[in-house]
Amino acid sequence: MTDPNQPEKYRLRLVFAKKKEIKYISHLDLALAWERALRRAQIPLAYSQGFNPRPKMQFASGLPLGSTGRAEILDIVITEALSPDEAQQRIAPKLPTGIGLQMVTEVPLKAPTLQHLLRQAEYRVTVETDLPEGELAARIDSLLAADSLLQTRRRKKQAEEFDLRTWLHGLRLESVADGDAVLWLRVTAGQYGNLRPEEVLKALGLADCWAEIERIRLIFEDEL
Repeated sequence: MTDPNQPEKYRLRLVFAKKKEIKYISHLDLALAWERALRRAQIPLAYSQGFNPRPKMQFASGLPLGSTGRAEILDIVITEALSPDEAQQRIAPKLPTGIGLQMVTEVPLKAPTLQHLLRQAEYRVTVETDLPEGELAARIDSLLAADSLLQTRRRKKQAEEFDLRTWLHGLRLESVADGDAVLWLRVTAGQYGNLRPEEVLKALGLADCWAEIERIRLIFEDEL
């Protein structure tokens, strides 16, 4: 039953870019930047209950430190009806350098959470390497042809073994020029596993190379 003393709530979905200027800020700092910008824009945010109320904001997925994102997604809950166009007009001028608001849409308040629906992510990775195009292509073909590729990583101070191949859904070499190779990859993301692009670079023998990582798309359950 709806509590008549509680204000009506609405949910807006914000699609934004995290640009190079702020690629080294943490996910927590990014969330604080958004919170400050939304307050300056006078967006009527809903808050959690309890001793330390927090604005009801949820990111689809945090970006690793040093990575950029072309189409990151943030859901916010508000206490007054606000059209997506008006929300965008209010918010965009208040955002700090390095965050670009691309789109605002309204979604049902009771829709499943972004984190619950997230399944995969696509990245574009520029990696510095002197390897010829043929060698890079051969390494990619070999990785994709493998039935399994067991790797070890540390999580919560413990070693964890996982099969990289089952979490790698697509990989191709887009270009090689002037000592840089550009890779496109699609990997598992979300509650059922997360494969970082750095782990794919390690499997390709490129772990020690300088790399620039951009997440270009988040893929949800209904898009597969």
